[in-house]
Amino acid sequence: MQQVLQTFWRQGYADTSVDELCEAAGLNKASLYAGFGDKAQLYRLALGAYLTQAGQAMSSALFEPGVALGPSLHRLLAHTAVAYRAGRGCFMVSTAAMVAWQDEAVREAMNQALAGQSRLLARRFRQARAEAELACAVSDEVLAGLVAATLHSMSLRARAGMPEAALLQWAQAEIDGLLALASAQRSA
Repeated sequence: MQQVLQTFWRQGYADTSVDELCEAAGLNKASLYAGFGDKAQLYRLALGAYLTQAGQAMSSALFEPGVALGPSLHRLLAHTAVAYRAGRGCFMVSTAAMVAWQDEAVREAMNQALAGQSRLLARRFRQARAEAELACAVSDEVLAGLVAATLHSMSLRARAGMPEAALLQWAQAEIDGLLALASAQRSA
């Protein structure tokens, strides 16, 4: 499945042929169709595999024991910059957005993934509040949305060719600004 995912990621859904998917999977067409259904079903499986991997990586970056909010967000950004290197961006943002308008299952998977990402980030902000790292009036959900928007923007910027180091520097400045505003609001 990993090779299939990489093929879709590199070429996009529309530009990936069934022959290329057969080559990536190491299967002939009959075996591919028998094992995975059509191209759309194979794409959904690749998207599901990616979302599982990405969710686990995000959770690991955000919730390492003993790591404060700021460093955990910077870990997330560093992991994201590496994952998006070479102009790939996020698999979901780069490919699913182009498919979702015509495929209800992909649209639903995207919506669930975006909601899950927001819940995970909001949970990290709630933890920071509970540990007295954060006391601003801005809700955890709004803060989560701002971080998620930074992650999505990182994907687009990576896809547009921003180098990994510049991408990470830009994203860290975004998060530092967010945390500074949250701290300023706390002390005001």
